[in-house]
Amino acid sequence: MTIPAIYGRVPSLLASQLSLRALNHTNLDLLRTSEQLATGLRVGKGSDDPVAASLIGSLDSELELSEQRDRNLSHGDAVLSSVDASLGELSDMVLEARSVASSQVGIGSDAGTRASQAEVIGQSLTQLFATINRSYAGIHYFAGGQTGANAMETYYGGYRYLGDRDGLRTDLGPDLEFPITVAADLAVGALSARVAGDVDLDPVLTSDTLVRDLRGPTEGKILGILEITVNGATTLKVDLAHAETVGDIADLVESTIRDQAPGVLAGAYPGGVAIAGDRLQILVAGANTVEFADGPTGETASALGLSGTVFNLATSTTLGVAGDLNPRVTERTLFSSMAPGAAAVGDVTFSNGNRQGTVTTDPTMTVGEFAEAVRRLDLGIRVEVAEGGDSINIVNETAGLRMSVTDRAGSSVASALGVRTFMSTTPVTALNDGRGVEIADGELDENGLPDASRNVDFEVTLSDGSTFTVDLVPADLASVQAVVDKINAEWVASGVGGGFVASINPDTNGILFEDAAGGTSMSVRSLNAYAAEDLGLLDGATSAIAGGAQLAGSDRSTVRVESLFSSLSELQVALETNDERGITFAGERLEADVERIAEARALVGTRVRRVEQAREQLGASQVLDRKIKSELQDLDFVEASSRFSLLQTQLQAALQVTAQLRSLSLLNFLS
Repeated sequence: MTIPAIYGRVPSLLASQLSLRALNHTNLDLLRTSEQLATGLRVGKGSDDPVAASLIGSLDSELELSEQRDRNLSHGDAVLSSVDASLGELSDMVLEARSVASSQVGIGSDAGTRASQAEVIGQSLTQLFATINRSYAGIHYFAGGQTGANAMETYYGGYRYLGDRDGLRTDLGPDLEFPITVAADLAVGALSARVAGDVDLDPVLTSDTLVRDLRGPTEGKILGILEITVNGATTLKVDLAHAETVGDIADLVESTIRDQAPGVLAGAYPGGVAIAGDRLQILVAGANTVEFADGPTGETASALGLSGTVFNLATSTTLGVAGDLNPRVTERTLFSSMAPGAAAVGDVTFSNGNRQGTVTTDPTMTVGEFAEAVRRLDLGIRVEVAEGGDSINIVNETAGLRMSVTDRAGSSVASALGVRTFMSTTPVTALNDGRGVEIADGELDENGLPDASRNVDFEVTLSDGSTFTVDLVPADLASVQAVVDKINAEWVASGVGGGFVASINPDTNGILFEDAAGGTSMSVRSLNAYAAEDLGLLDGATSAIAGGAQLAGSDRSTVRVESLFSSLSELQVALETNDERGITFAGERLEADVERIAEARALVGTRVRRVEQAREQLGASQVLDRKIKSELQDLDFVEASSRFSLLQTQLQAALQVTAQLRSLSLLNFLS
């Protein structure tokens, strides 16, 4: 503490105050230094060093965030590592199953051996089910985002997925935008399969049709102000931004015209703006004209198919595609509103595995009510509106079970909806899970010469014992109806009597043989290749009918979920039934399962590695942040100890000087 030069004399009071201030300052520094030595911190509060305190606060926030992210990364690493380990087990299991399938084809295998191997595959199915339902810390990591419950459940002999297609996400950092759990399809393949409706149901436009359900020119456009020009002069405006239905639009447009331009529209309200097919209809009276244009907001006229047309007595709708509002199928669509009239009334039979149920439709039923009725059958089948909005799909949600959809006797609803799984138009290539039908064609004898007898596919024995053969060629395999036509043609060409006819079974899916030969049963014998088997004729049911017999072939157009569960289930059945061809097919499907799991492991392994790298980088960042924080906040004990000692010496000196100053008297000053 220095004494200002302005003081020519130093009174005792001033000297005392200056000495006291110096002592207080030194004592305060000693207190701060002793506190720092006690806490080990250079900056204990903001006032100690405001700049450093601000930086320390920022570093604390960053460290807190990084510590939480590190916990997230640690948790994500553990979950993904569990997924990776489970996929590794599944890979080993599938490789073993494929080995079993390969070993049970050809010489060296018999029914007993295959039956014992079927038990091995059954254990593999049990292992697969348990693995898919595994959890880590309560998280079922194959259930997608629905991690609180099992991913799969057993369902009447099949397996149904309970999770969703997304995954559980957590904050792993800006560069790690992927979930830490996966859907089961990553490991087992498809979770469902569908028969896609192939009929445009083309629902009619009604006043209750929602604006958001319109396609055509409306799709993707926003309704707003509609400008209406009457007789080329008067322009009216109406705001349709809040119209919810087509009826709302018609009412608003008609009321605006009738209120502001009376007599322009024909008839009385309502009726001047109506619906004709899938278009809005403007009914103009006399020689009046009405035109529409987009207003300052929205694309209203073009969206409603009204722009570009002068409406008058002769022209009430916009022609062509521009005027077709083309409503989509929704859950609210009535069966009576859909184009195929046959879709309104009848019975649809659904089968999945060994269970089946029937839904009866009527004109007042909606698509949503139809879907709910199917759900209540509890068959593991779901109805959904196709993404394009033109049709509906029937979805098999159960792996290991085969679904079929057919019309009940006297009904054609499934066919009209385009969802019957076996129809005359069904491509032969779609039968037998896409394998089609294997025919004998172009076969040669031992000398390399064409041999017609080697190309005959099967023989049909009528109920009176007479027979005829069928030789299918590739040209006959365009559709199921083409095959049926060829069989009928072969019977005619054979000259055999008996009133034989082949057709599509109207009651169940499959090919139906009927004759009037007077017997009680019919049969089919395979001669070459597998056409009879692939067409479902070898395991068909024969029975007597009036005047003869019939043979109802089995359904070879069922809908199967392409899943590892299905592959193993089918391999198990093929081994149990000593079906070598079925074992071969199941083994081929397992090849695809092996590849899929390998790809899944690669994907998950990549995620694990990225998480590990992120943890390493985050750890390095945390070390640097803590180092900087320590340099700003932590005490240098050597420097502080030296400073403390210096302050003690300074205090001692100050006390001595003060004591000497206080001992001086007036005589000392005068002398």
